[in-house]
Amino acid sequence: MRRLLLGAVLSAACGTAAVAADYIVVSSTDPAIKRGQAFDAGTRVPLGVGKSITVMRPSGEVTTLRGASGGATLPAARVAAADAARFETLRALVEPPPVGRTFGARRGGICPAIESLTTLDDIVRTAESSGCKTVARQALDAYLEKSDAP
Repeated sequence: MRRLLLGAVLSAACGTAAVAADYIVVSSTDPAIKRGQAFDAGTRVPLGVGKSITVMRPSGEVTTLRGASGGATLPAARVAAADAARFETLRALVEPPPVGRTFGARRGGICPAIESLTTLDDIVRTAESSGCKTVARQALDAYLEKSDAP
């Protein structure tokens, strides 16, 4: 039984690492491209003419692309492969929150103030360790708004 459980855990861990990409869509004006969608660097995205998407790397770099007749191409990767766990945490924060009541959403403790979560590291740490995903999600939205400011 232990071997079966260990195999399942290892399989899930390896599967998560394989899913990680380079960019997460954080906003889109094209209905065909959803918030939370993941893309690899250098990928041609089928972005409609006049539409735009904003993508974020797990490092916190935010880029906005505008659609053209052939779509838009994501920039090539500038750094080594992203940390899969960090990528998946950010992706979970960007995707719409679950609807309805969730049990175990808060593991205890008091969530930090949104204003105190000013770095991506703080936001990810809050989402992973303290279980304050709602606060982390709001802090990430504030972080992204600040990144879009001129």
